Amino acid sequence: MHEIGTLYEIVKSVEKVAIDNHAQKVEFIELDLGELTGMLPIFFEKYYPIVIEERPLFKNSSLKINEIKGEGVCNNCGKHYNIRQYEGTCPKCSSRDKQILSGRELLIKQIGII
Repeated sequence: MHEIGTLYEIVKSVEKVAIDNHAQKVEFIELDLGELTGMLPIFFEKYYPIVIEERPLFKNSSLKINEIKGEGVCNNCGKHYNIRQYEGTCPKCSSRDKQILSGRELLIKQIGII
């Protein structure tokens, strides 16, 4: 479970931005999280209150997670498909040779500070 360590780093980065911008409060953090990262949004949501509890800037802040689907295109037949849904195998030709188009993202998309 590497979500908690990643979440600590995200909060630390956002805290630095807030301090550098003389913010009084962090209202929210919005993340893009790809389903191919191996990280589960439920753990980010579960541990967010614990990670921020000793950080006054984050009091009553929220965490929003946009789940990015793991999409790919088959290098054999050109079919676009959801990699996770089809377990990495092209549903048209059964090839596992693919180019990943999305789903590996872990980005701080937006932060709200005042």
